[in-house]
Amino acid sequence: MFLNLVAPINQLGYGVVGLNVLKSAVEAGHTVSYFPIGNPTWDSEISFLGKCIENAKMFMSGAPSIRIWHQNDLAMFPGCGERIGWPIFELNKFTQVERNHLESVDRLFVCSQWAKDVLQAEGIRTKVDVVSLGVDGSIFYIDEQARANRAYWTTKKTVFLNVGKWEVRKGHNDLLEAFNIAFAPGDNVELWMLNHNPFIGVENENWKTRYVASPMSAHIKLLPRVNSQAELRTIYNVVDYGVFPARAEGWNLEPLELMACGIPSIVTNYLGHTEFCDAANSYLVEPNGMESAQDGKWFTGQGEWCTFEIDALVDAMRAAHDDKQSGENGRRQACLDTAQKFNWSNTVKRIEEVL
Repeated sequence: MFLNLVAPINQLGYGVVGLNVLKSAVEAGHTVSYFPIGNPTWDSEISFLGKCIENAKMFMSGAPSIRIWHQNDLAMFPGCGERIGWPIFELNKFTQVERNHLESVDRLFVCSQWAKDVLQAEGIRTKVDVVSLGVDGSIFYIDEQARANRAYWTTKKTVFLNVGKWEVRKGHNDLLEAFNIAFAPGDNVELWMLNHNPFIGVENENWKTRYVASPMSAHIKLLPRVNSQAELRTIYNVVDYGVFPARAEGWNLEPLELMACGIPSIVTNYLGHTEFCDAANSYLVEPNGMESAQDGKWFTGQGEWCTFEIDALVDAMRAAHDDKQSGENGRRQACLDTAQKFNWSNTVKRIEEVL
């Protein structure tokens, strides 16, 4: 099959998706012409990307074109084939600009049934297919060497990890409050934060200052930005749990990457990650309602995100800690099984099914 792919390729969310869809489509035998959004920045893939960009010089104008990008910017496609928008949105409502772009394409791909339900509830008339994202099992896996260095599951310390750029919607205010309530200085726990946000400049330091000022600051590690997914895998393999109390999230790659390493996460039981997170492989924090999405920066009330009781997050963190203390690891196999199901090869197979 000939495909035209329009997407960014970098270490951010859309960029990771763009690279993996492109690689998996080529590995499946498809001829893909790649049209970058921005400058591709993935050094280890420069040669491969160059070949796919070269394909674009003689692209098939009648081939389907997939644009992996925001729901307010879906107008630009090469050629005259079917135009497929693939936005990864976080909220349950759309602005007029977003509605216009969502209804301007011939078809929409979304990552989850949650996202499809939102589109239908909002009356978006475009045909929608659920095409779940995946995890690369050649990068994210159980790293026995990394675990041996930590004597994994033999030490009593419980290490929680949060990954994702500093944002209110990702629950970073709530996470700090819950950690302060759930545990006390002297408890055998740590919270690791890997959260550099390239879009907010000095505000990164403001977030760090809040965590450093915590009464639990001696139990908190602010990790430096990593340069590769291999570095991220090493970190995943020396923690016990992910913790992602997001109020709004389109997919949430990190819990799935952790699952591939056999690590369960604490997540809100709402949003895009409900496509792969359940009670068997995760600790679920139940939402208790919706509120206007406002953070004073990115969200100004154009939609809603979920709310939850801080005590529910506290209880989940304590339950995970208790499981670690007792040696309980019952969610590990469910995590591995889920990661096996949600891989990028299956993402491309789903694209083949619906096109």
